[in-house]
Amino acid sequence: MNQSAPNTESRQGYGLPLRVAGWLFVCLTCIYALSSSGRIRTPDEYMSFFQAQSLVERGSTAIPQAVQFRDFYGAFDRHGQPRAPYPAGQAWLSAPLLILGKFVLAHLPGVPQTQEAIFYIQVFGAVLTSALAAAAAMAFFFLTLSRLGVSLSNALIATLCVGFGTLIFPYSGYFFSEPFTALIMMAAVYVVACTGSPTSGKNAIVIGLLLALAVWIRPTMVFATSVFVLGILLREGMAGLRRAAIVFAIPAISGLLYLLSNKILFGRAFNFGYPDTEDLLGKHLNSFHTPFHVGLTGFLFSPGKSIFVFMPVLLLAIFGMQRLWGRDRAVGAVSGGLPLIYLLFYMRYTQWEGGVCPGPRYLFPFLILTCLAAGTLLETGQSRVRRWLLVLTVAGFAVQVITYSTSFLEDQAIGRGTYYDSQLNYRMSYNPLVSQTERLVEYINGKPAPIGLGFDRWFVFLRKMGVAVYTELLIAAVPMFLLFWSVRSLKQLLRQEQQGWLESRASVAVPM
Repeated sequence: MNQSAPNTESRQGYGLPLRVAGWLFVCLTCIYALSSSGRIRTPDEYMSFFQAQSLVERGSTAIPQAVQFRDFYGAFDRHGQPRAPYPAGQAWLSAPLLILGKFVLAHLPGVPQTQEAIFYIQVFGAVLTSALAAAAAMAFFFLTLSRLGVSLSNALIATLCVGFGTLIFPYSGYFFSEPFTALIMMAAVYVVACTGSPTSGKNAIVIGLLLALAVWIRPTMVFATSVFVLGILLREGMAGLRRAAIVFAIPAISGLLYLLSNKILFGRAFNFGYPDTEDLLGKHLNSFHTPFHVGLTGFLFSPGKSIFVFMPVLLLAIFGMQRLWGRDRAVGAVSGGLPLIYLLFYMRYTQWEGGVCPGPRYLFPFLILTCLAAGTLLETGQSRVRRWLLVLTVAGFAVQVITYSTSFLEDQAIGRGTYYDSQLNYRMSYNPLVSQTERLVEYINGKPAPIGLGFDRWFVFLRKMGVAVYTELLIAAVPMFLLFWSVRSLKQLLRQEQQGWLESRASVAVPM
């Protein structure tokens, strides 16, 4: 780490950054929750929800309700039980808030006691877990910048820019797995930044356990292990070999256990429970038949999936990578290496676009780490860096608002033929910034919208389900109060940092 960089920890002690991160987590959780869509749309979301529901109601990860709903995406195990094609990590993490929805929110006055309304109240509770995960990821983002010597004020500015100017904002209101993997990756990078050189055995175990958990959310997270190992070795050389081995071994064991569970459930270790083909057209979706130049072009330049369209802060982060590398080689290697390795993996994937979803879903959890480099650039004190960060954040926020205000499913429905062609191939010409803007204008002008269409917010959705307005206000009262309290507390803590900085400058200026 660059020792000449201003170090917040040495000036204030690490208690102040932790308190700021805590209140930042509360603040972002409230904003993300209040703006959440509160519902699920795609098979990826439904299958994870059904897993969580099964865990709560019957202590199993089998999802017979998916068959009953005629919305099953997965495979039947050796005992004839329907299974989702994903591990149950996300289901375990979201079960507590599903319980909140089932046993608390569903029994509030003003909630219709119909089977449909109670089901979607449970969904609403589960989806709020994404808001918690996204906010926690941003809290670790802030703490990592602080550990890298970025001042609290600059770290907070960078965190808010990334928190609202990138895909972490809309995905905080959906029930995809990406907010959870973003949280785990960001937490692991924070531990890497905390260790310095050499990495302690304790921290190596923590990193390994985090990566092991990620495998049980999406098995492809196992590839991240090699990048973390490489980062530690680049920073510490052969002296870090033992700790790197620990980081590698724990998720490797986790991956082997997951393969064993596949063997038990499906009879083959590498049978992950995905259906062989898409039902209607018989297309293989989980293969690697995409020419590499198609996926690469789509991720970089297509209007509907470009990483630079949906996360324009990356343009500034690229210029900051050298500075991030200079501050901590391990953090720099992980922040640059993870997006690269997953870009190489997914650009050949048949469904490289991520299925029906907004933006480059598969890549954004790793690109959040790359945005750390934009935060380190703020420490240069150059006004042009702040201006560019503001411009790119405003552009990114505008993109998120357009794609988040109305349902991406409504815009991308296969029948429209704008997102997929007749053979389920992604259309490179698809441009949600045009189509969803047109739809947003229509709804602003009063176009009627049934349940699931129109403004894609939880309070609109639940109101159409028959939930009373006063009940929605009651639900919103807690996050609104905590939001006000957290903003007030953050202001006070930042004043403390400024006061401590002035006192430290004064003590240096006074001759002894």
